Amino acid sequence: MSAQNTMHTNVVQPNPQQPLLNPYQNQRFAVPGTAGGFGPPDQSYGRPAQPSYQQPPAAYINTGPVAKNGAPPRVIPIAALNPFQGTWKIKARVTAKTHVKHYINGQGPGKLFTFDLLDAHRGEIRAKCFKEVVDQFYDLIEVGKVYLISSRGGLKPAQKQYNPLNNDYEISLDARTCVEVCSDDDSSIPRQQFNFRKISELANMDKGVLIDLLGVVTSVSPTFTLMRKNGVETQKRVLELKDMSGCSVETTFWGNFCDAEGQQLQLLCDSGSNPILVLKSGLVGDFKGRSVSTINSSVLQINLDLPEAESLRQWYITEGKDAAFTSLSVGMSSMGRTDVRKTVAQIKDEDLGRSEKPDWITVMGAIWSIKTETFCYPACTAEVNGTRCTKKVINNGDGMWQCDSCGQSSQNCEYRYMLQCHIQDHTGIITFATAFQEAGEVIIGLPAQDLFRIKHEDQDEIKFADIIQQARYQQYLFKLRVKEETYNDETRVKCNIVKVQKLGRHVKRESLSSGSN
Repeated sequence: MSAQNTMHTNVVQPNPQQPLLNPYQNQRFAVPGTAGGFGPPDQSYGRPAQPSYQQPPAAYINTGPVAKNGAPPRVIPIAALNPFQGTWKIKARVTAKTHVKHYINGQGPGKLFTFDLLDAHRGEIRAKCFKEVVDQFYDLIEVGKVYLISSRGGLKPAQKQYNPLNNDYEISLDARTCVEVCSDDDSSIPRQQFNFRKISELANMDKGVLIDLLGVVTSVSPTFTLMRKNGVETQKRVLELKDMSGCSVETTFWGNFCDAEGQQLQLLCDSGSNPILVLKSGLVGDFKGRSVSTINSSVLQINLDLPEAESLRQWYITEGKDAAFTSLSVGMSSMGRTDVRKTVAQIKDEDLGRSEKPDWITVMGAIWSIKTETFCYPACTAEVNGTRCTKKVINNGDGMWQCDSCGQSSQNCEYRYMLQCHIQDHTGIITFATAFQEAGEVIIGLPAQDLFRIKHEDQDEIKFADIIQQARYQQYLFKLRVKEETYNDETRVKCNIVKVQKLGRHVKRESLSSGSN
């Protein structure tokens, strides 16, 4: 073979006397020698390292001569892809797709999104689109659809710290890549592929590992906003996951996951059900011992129709709900100040507030009744170390108000809320709770000073009753501090409403007409 022909073909024809190379790789490449022939063996590109995944079936072995460059490539399994190929074509289903992420690096601003592919042979790989390619393919790619993707090269080593898929490579799409939607849904291609790990296994895993989890959601916190170090705000929502291993773990949703899936889980938990969550590509962390959080490429699916999910659901209903769990996250029983979503019934069922530290929970419910005899108290207006005292004062009868707490007296006092009420949620259980100043103003809609004047100075009982009635039969989000306290040698669990949000939804009065403490 002449040097000129060598430059055009760039391949060596196989020798029948020698064993074939890996049939899924291109034929061996050679570097032209300086004398017009091939260089010595140490200049040849040898056989690439074998991938760790399973080899594709023999039906795809190419024992014939190398196809001409003009021939369209045949469909090959994902497992057969390697960086040494010139052109290739795969047929796969999109199992996950990220939102567009914007970034700034040394080359200036940019953007990217990724999507995961799965074929009929259980081979999987991640595809990446950067900059202009994002606009070309983002709207075309939809989760669940099957595509034919063909390209020239474009395979790079996978970034395993962000990519848990069982493939050593990733596809980098460019403007020459051809992406074609398949009109028929190929039933031979699975819709998802999971490698579930038990929650108990997290205890021995390193930080930064990406895993698939299947668990029962037992509590959900409301979404709250955080400021990242780069000055960008983001949303956070915290859940508790349990499984049949007898362990639980704190799971954090970030960003867009808080709105769609997070809100759905919160509504399901509020309705009294315990949804089953599939978390694909969750990041293991060491916050509070062990924790799991979402990343941009994570996939969340709720109550997915899987045999494993149904087994977990039946186990939790029959025995898991009352079973003892070991938390892998420090403080998971109360989850610190992250305000776990609970029901009123769980306050008693889980003995909340009986530990050394108070439990901070969030309950969605309505006010069943308000004690109108003592809805406020006269508070001290004196300044103590630059802060208003606000402790209860007593009228001496001479026009002066005496404060036993700071020892000062004043001609005036300020009426502040100490609103005693009963709250009830969908479980039908009622609990007694006290709302102080700020929370009381949200519930009543007026300062305590104004409500006191209407009742005691104006003595307008009709207007007073109407204001109280308006506060009932509305749905609220209560943030409760639950703690056991002793008063007059009697110990009982007290709930203080430290924060309340009016949801603007009315509930039927008959649903609050009965209940039990």
